[in-house]
Amino acid sequence: CVLTRIERMNTIHDEASLQSRTEAYLTQQVGAAVRVGAIRRFPVGFSWLTYAVPVDGLPGKEGMQELILRLGPDYGLFAPYSSAPQVLSMRSLEGSAVPVPKAYWSSDDASILGAPFLFCEKVSGDAVVPWVSATEPALEESYRRQLAEDFIDALAALHCVPWQERPIAAMAHGIDVQNAARLNVEYWEAQIARWAMRPYPMAQWGIRWLKAHCPVAPRVAIVHGDYRTGNFLEQGGRITSILDWELVHLGDPHEDLGWASLPMYMGGSKLISRLAEPEWFYSRYSEKVGFEVSMASVRYYQALSLLKLAATHMAAARCFEEGRFNDMRMPAMGSQIATCLRQMEKTIEASK
Repeated sequence: CVLTRIERMNTIHDEASLQSRTEAYLTQQVGAAVRVGAIRRFPVGFSWLTYAVPVDGLPGKEGMQELILRLGPDYGLFAPYSSAPQVLSMRSLEGSAVPVPKAYWSSDDASILGAPFLFCEKVSGDAVVPWVSATEPALEESYRRQLAEDFIDALAALHCVPWQERPIAAMAHGIDVQNAARLNVEYWEAQIARWAMRPYPMAQWGIRWLKAHCPVAPRVAIVHGDYRTGNFLEQGGRITSILDWELVHLGDPHEDLGWASLPMYMGGSKLISRLAEPEWFYSRYSEKVGFEVSMASVRYYQALSLLKLAATHMAAARCFEEGRFNDMRMPAMGSQIATCLRQMEKTIEASK
């Protein structure tokens, strides 16, 4: 049946309705009756919603198995959403050295579960929180070092994947080493034009500078887009899965380096993503990926990353003002727009 927007929202937030619709959908996909237990939502994220879904009757599985369901509601940041980028990237990375959950079923048809969605496996592990105060005790040394090695090696492995031979090649859209940076800037320029509730001259100045100083990429690679502490699971000091692929795209691998090295992910330390000494991080990454890191490109993408953060905060503020997302963290994010743009300006000035 075709659902109205209100009915879709009710389906998403009524867990009993979502449970019954999920059971009907999975039964259809599997071709045999399955039973879905009580669905529970994880209280994380500002865009895609994440649920644990216990399922009995999956082929080749004994008893209840938990799947992860991700839903992209039309009121989230940067909606409307498509499940395609996440699914294409996860399927492209199957069998690679990048640990990712296995993607199962997906659809952008909102009449099924109320929003675009994907089902994937649930991977064991816990997330390391990136946002801590400077007084927070440092991670235990051997634990931190092992996580840092996995963090670096998984990123290098991601940037070495021969994507041209994988499903994600469908997202190429004419990108090459010469235009990768400019296409990225233009994307975020369009997001700012869509979400900003007033003009931001500093953002426009930053966009002009970024367009005028586009670096040439060493290669076009799969870029995670939000690679940092908090977006991976670990168990016993080893990374078990890289999560949150909603910003994945093809581009300059330096973009992930710039994002991971932002000060707000250092947790008051001098370590990239609270894990790795910068010199060692870049050295080990270069050795694994097969090209020398350009620090000029890293600084460029740090500036672009700060523009991305400002755009995200603009979207959060607008979603709250329009009543799309009644979460008090949204206006708090909006208060950080000026801070991000000021940091972007300082980053650009320091790079001259």
